[in-house]
Amino acid sequence: MKNLYLLLFIVLFYNNSFAQEISIERTESNKEINSVFLNLETNSVISNSQAPVVLWSEDFGSGFPLGWSTHSINTQAGQATCPWAWTTDGTYGYWNGNNGISASNELESTTSSNGFLISDTDSANHYAYGQPSGTTYEYIESYFTTNAIDLSLHPAVSLEFEHVFRYNNLGNTSFTPPTVFVSSDSINWTPFLVNGGISNNTQSNNPESEIINITSVAGSQSTVYLRFGWTSRCYYWMVDDIRLIKTPDHQLVCFEEVIGGWWLGYQGPAGGLGQDYTYYPLAQAIANPYAFECVLKNNGAVTQSSKLKVEVKDASGFNVFSGASNPLVLISGQEDTIALNSQYSPTSIGTYTIDMFGEADSAGVGLIFNYSDTATKVTTVTDNIYGKDLNSADGYWRLNRVSPQPGGFEVSSSYDIYADVDLYAVDVHISDWSIPGANVYVSIYEEDPAGGDPILLDQSDDYTITQADIGGWVTIPFISSQSLTSSTKMYRISVGANLHPTDSVGVDLSGEGSFSADGLLDKDAILTNSTSGPRWYTIGDIPMLRMNFNPTTTAVTDVKSSRFNLYPNPTNGFITIELEKASKYELSIVNVLGQTVYTNSIFKINNRVDLSSFEIGVYTIELSDGNNIYSEKLIVE
Repeated sequence: MKNLYLLLFIVLFYNNSFAQEISIERTESNKEINSVFLNLETNSVISNSQAPVVLWSEDFGSGFPLGWSTHSINTQAGQATCPWAWTTDGTYGYWNGNNGISASNELESTTSSNGFLISDTDSANHYAYGQPSGTTYEYIESYFTTNAIDLSLHPAVSLEFEHVFRYNNLGNTSFTPPTVFVSSDSINWTPFLVNGGISNNTQSNNPESEIINITSVAGSQSTVYLRFGWTSRCYYWMVDDIRLIKTPDHQLVCFEEVIGGWWLGYQGPAGGLGQDYTYYPLAQAIANPYAFECVLKNNGAVTQSSKLKVEVKDASGFNVFSGASNPLVLISGQEDTIALNSQYSPTSIGTYTIDMFGEADSAGVGLIFNYSDTATKVTTVTDNIYGKDLNSADGYWRLNRVSPQPGGFEVSSSYDIYADVDLYAVDVHISDWSIPGANVYVSIYEEDPAGGDPILLDQSDDYTITQADIGGWVTIPFISSQSLTSSTKMYRISVGANLHPTDSVGVDLSGEGSFSADGLLDKDAILTNSTSGPRWYTIGDIPMLRMNFNPTTTAVTDVKSSRFNLYPNPTNGFITIELEKASKYELSIVNVLGQTVYTNSIFKINNRVDLSSFEIGVYTIELSDGNNIYSEKLIVE
């Protein structure tokens, strides 16, 4: 149903001679903060109160292991095959525009520097056919198998590993997603899917950390074999740092955290709770408060009674909300969705930090385990800006093209409306390779409750991209404001362009969406599958498009000269943010991964911020006054 962006797990051992209640403090230093609450590929760290007992491991530091085998066949009897190979590079696939010249998208695992294994089917198909990805690409079966592993002395076993993958044709009967197979005799294999529901053409987390309780197959077995395999036609899968560990009695996995509340039954345009939003207008948030849900999995050896717990803090660090779900009893290996009993309704604009974590007891033994590791999300409540991007570009959609088939596209994003409001403009983040002089327009649609194509309500005049717009936000107004009503429930905004022989333009993407109402309109029917004319396609990425409800707003862009000065830049310590005049702003600092690494409220003309603990790199300084977001790049040396 959703992208599996986060796998949060905590391994806790206990001894029955302990006191009747064990409480482990949450480890604040182990938090890794997301750029915004929505990052459904949430990058929470894994931290254990005690290190797991490792029974067997392989980090590929000596190349492809002796005794292991790799197998590959073309399931359509074609030329291309793709054996798994040891490498320190990423994919050479042609989908990324490198044309096989250099590798990209390397696995960022713990020990990736000493090598990892890769199945690069996109490159294999291209090498055999000598052309970019297309209809001649064939499905290749590819897997590797370990030698026998003796687990006869270990009745409870879990498998851990790190990987990254991307694929196409999910749902096609010829396609097998990334899967781990486990066997005790090398003949009968038990499959464990490890693709986490990642949608087509979307890369997983890099790395994605997996932990699977394989006790039912491998526990107390003298010969255990692991097989990593899939059947794919393009893209890649990389694997590293495989370990077998002793499964603790109490091991809780918490993932798929959402605060829009749609996990337990979002009903689409006809109703339901809501999507996850990164910039949430106060009126909408009051009408539809934050609702907290996740999936909990008992990866331990014994039955656990588990709860989801949530804490919300404002920008000053004051706790404004705490809540817990009803207990959910899970037997070993079982997982289920779980929701908080209550919702949080903010009362003012500002930045809020949301901690979500699991708690479990031993379901009858009476020992309580407070799991300290936390999925931390950050959201900004605004006056007029409504968005769900991560405010940091990690890709783009080209809005027009000349060849091989000329035409234009629209890229869209859908929004729930809970309180009636007037829409004045759409904010668009223009790709940095766009050509000044290119024209774009924005549109507003009403979603069809019956599930058909959206209904066009209005389209703006063309907007001509200037040099100042490249790589930044622009606000494109409608000729007249559009009244959006809560009775309609859901609307779609889009940005599009028409065919032009030279003036290409794109909209940036930020984050990977799990809600399927973001789409691409092939309005000139130039794609292969648009055989019956214009067609809407679902996309897995979040376009950088925002609704703008401010009647006086004319631009959302970098305006350092008129709003704030930032110095020194570059810096290796303190910086000063100098405002034009004393006023309240919500300050956020975002790294190149789109993660918000610092938040605070500032009020004075001169505001000093200590960045001495920051890693070297490029950051974005953002100031929000509830109506507009102003930004400036900063280099930390």
